[in-house]
Amino acid sequence: MSVVSTIEDKCKACYSCVRNCPVKAIKVESGQSRVVEERCISCGNCVRVCPQNAKQIVSYVAETEKFLGREKVVALLAPSFPASFYYLKPNEFFESLNELGFTDVLEVTHGIELTIPAYQEFLTTNPKMAISSFCPAIVGMIERQFPSLLPYLVPVDSAVLAAAKYASWKYPQSKIVFIGPCIAKKQEMIDFGTGFLDSVLTFKELKRMFDSRGLHDKQDRTYKTVPEGISSLPPLFPISGGLARNLDPKGILFREEEIAVVDGKDDSLLFLQNLTSGLNSGNVKFRFVDILLCKGCIDGPEMDSPLDLFSRKHCILKYAQSKEKDSLGTYPLFNLERHFTNRYNPLPEPTSTEIKEILRFTNKFTPEDELNCGSCGYNTCQEKAVAVYQGLAEIDMCLPHLLEQSRGEFEIYKERLEFKKVYKENEQFLIGESKSTNELRRLAVQASRNDANVLILGESGVGKEVFAHFTHFLSKRRDNPFIGINCTALPETLLESELFGYEEGAFTGAKKGGKRGKFEIAEGGTILLDETGDMSLTLQAKLLRVLQEREFERVGGTRTIKLNARIMAATNRDLKQLVKEGKFRADLYYRLNVISINIDPLRKRKEDISPLAINFLHKITQTKKLSPKIFTEEAINCLIQYNWPGNIRELQNMVERLLYTVEDNVIQVYHLPQFLSSVVENHPVTEIRPLKIAIQDLERKMITQALLTTGNNRAAAANSLGIPRATFYLKLKEYGLID
Repeated sequence: MSVVSTIEDKCKACYSCVRNCPVKAIKVESGQSRVVEERCISCGNCVRVCPQNAKQIVSYVAETEKFLGREKVVALLAPSFPASFYYLKPNEFFESLNELGFTDVLEVTHGIELTIPAYQEFLTTNPKMAISSFCPAIVGMIERQFPSLLPYLVPVDSAVLAAAKYASWKYPQSKIVFIGPCIAKKQEMIDFGTGFLDSVLTFKELKRMFDSRGLHDKQDRTYKTVPEGISSLPPLFPISGGLARNLDPKGILFREEEIAVVDGKDDSLLFLQNLTSGLNSGNVKFRFVDILLCKGCIDGPEMDSPLDLFSRKHCILKYAQSKEKDSLGTYPLFNLERHFTNRYNPLPEPTSTEIKEILRFTNKFTPEDELNCGSCGYNTCQEKAVAVYQGLAEIDMCLPHLLEQSRGEFEIYKERLEFKKVYKENEQFLIGESKSTNELRRLAVQASRNDANVLILGESGVGKEVFAHFTHFLSKRRDNPFIGINCTALPETLLESELFGYEEGAFTGAKKGGKRGKFEIAEGGTILLDETGDMSLTLQAKLLRVLQEREFERVGGTRTIKLNARIMAATNRDLKQLVKEGKFRADLYYRLNVISINIDPLRKRKEDISPLAINFLHKITQTKKLSPKIFTEEAINCLIQYNWPGNIRELQNMVERLLYTVEDNVIQVYHLPQFLSSVVENHPVTEIRPLKIAIQDLERKMITQALLTTGNNRAAAANSLGIPRATFYLKLKEYGLID
């Protein structure tokens, strides 16, 4: 279980937790930042920085209250307590614990006394570098982020666990409650302390318990500094470098330059990154690393002290001056050996193309556009794009992008009407980079400069109406209506009235006052007659007269109406063949065929498939208010390999289907339908590569195919491949096929 969670109704998408989490353990969903349990190291930074108090930690206050007054309860006290309860003398603080119901008080300095010999023995017999394992947040970070450093962690219990074992022996039949400033100690209790620790309280929680009992209400909480002086070394443990100071006070084990004292989350993360790189290159000179994720335990997230860091240090030094060394007496030989677990679960890494596509969604096309404001919580726009790919962030959690989207519609409309931007704005009607699409753009520009009739030919779904739209918006008629009518969608009797309109009483059911037809409504604009090849010969004759005379009458009317609209026609049929068969008037064909445009099917312009799919992805997510997604390169490759008999319309429908059915941020190959993903099997080898990489590629494709064949049933897929399920899951993680 995770000791830190989000209170959803309090989280306001400020992303402070994202900004301050050192291990990418925050996932943003619908603007809410939740803790990813398997990545969390319980360091408490998200709790510390959340301005809405939307992060909460697991509380054992209720369990502790049940112990107090009913059973023997030992307070296992962190040595940093003088910095939090600075306004009390140590004996006054211990008395307050007794008043609260604790029967005995034992300081964790006993655990330090127990573990120091074990540390010294390990350092004496182990010539390699050693990393302190006292800080549970650092141990969690190494287990989850830097597994190559696991062999260097000192395999000895932390001071808290050692003290808990000692307390369980010294105070049998008692409940052991650790009290300190650290949230990660709660996780340490869950992972390692079962059987020794019964509860973990933070200083902040303890103060609330004092307040509920009316203790310390009248206490003067002023602080006075005192000169430094040291009598006992264990109390210095909470100060940065305190462990090293206890281990080797006389400088016998190692020289000063062989000790690395590191504290603070930023320095700790950078140090471990550099240490990993140094180990790989054989360039590490440290013998011992004393490392704490906080700036010493006196800076724990639940320290709850108004004092500055230096004043807290003075409190510790003052206590060390007055405290005598703990007397352990005669005690049994405790097993202080500790083991660590490799919890490394790497997230998939996007390619540069995929990063570019994610950035493109938020209008970041050039390095200048990536002037990161930091509002998303990530240091750079590229880092945020990687998080989106890994499923930790949402594509549109970008403040400049959201501000741009919120601009007034009136301003956007004004911009689009500026003539100098017409082509740039409207070229997006024709998406694609193929030679054929570039030629279509050129023809649209030419056709937009005149009012000649245009005949657009091509299979169903290739984008004939889109071309007509593009041409219209480039022309001087752009401010007037564009009217499209499908000639096969209505019976012949209704089609005539739809085109020309009708007068009142022209036929049974005619509206009072009549009705304007499409030719009238399109006044000054453009009318597109789609599926023209399916019109009856009778209607063809009437249309021919309109095109010749540039005038028409409503059905049942006698008044002549001038035609002031450009005519475009589109069909997926071979009009020349229909003319030969006598099914289409030759004179109408030649009248329509002033400018002829032939649009190739999608299978002949493969270069357009990727930009079209990505454009549909963006457009549909915006219009339907869906969660943004991206394609992996392998998924795009599947789309490119397919022939798309339904052309662009089929591609658009497929993209919309994926947006509705895929829950992840990234659309993988195994998300695609069988008829699309099957092309993975036949993907040709196009280049010579290292055999190891080629084998990994083949493994990835076979696993993907197995998932597709079994309907994403992982157990069945592992069985079909003849490998153990555990191995199969490792492969899924290795190839980024699982979250």
